[in-house]
Amino acid sequence: RDVEIRPQVSGYLDKIFVDEGAQVKKGQPLFKINDLPYREALNNARAALAAAKAGLASAEINVDKLRPLVENNVVSPVQLKSAQAVYDQQAASVAAAQAQVANAQINIGYSLIEAPVDGVIGRIPYKTGSLVGVSTAEPLTMLSEIKDIRAYFSLSETDFLHFKTEYPGKTIAEKIK
Repeated sequence: RDVEIRPQVSGYLDKIFVDEGAQVKKGQPLFKINDLPYREALNNARAALAAAKAGLASAEINVDKLRPLVENNVVSPVQLKSAQAVYDQQAASVAAAQAQVANAQINIGYSLIEAPVDGVIGRIPYKTGSLVGVSTAEPLTMLSEIKDIRAYFSLSETDFLHFKTEYPGKTIAEKIK
């Protein structure tokens, strides 16, 4: 079974951990794509999350401040509804920022390409410093899983008849052995 090894993020190859023809184990690092842009994206996402959480806390304070005033008929219920809408909007902003953090972490994880199965590394057409990405036409390499190798071949009728008479055994399976 041949597995194409392709990048899921774009960037420059920082490191190639294996050589062509090397035997590798599942989970072993194969390639490292420069993850600096993805680390900065994570920092930005974390900052956006912190800002969204601060906005949510502020909106919660405003709702908590207005709730007793509405209950005592000091201010209109419309003000509380407006403050609650701002709170809900800030809660959605927190959820979106959390998703951005998770996405940035996923991209950082994709910058380290590991072997999905045990096998043998094929030809590696790229070198350290090459720009690779999702749209790169050629895979980074092929990983051939060789636990079970099967060979398929055919014989002409003449060759098959020759085979049947040349080797001892009563059945084809015995003759093959």
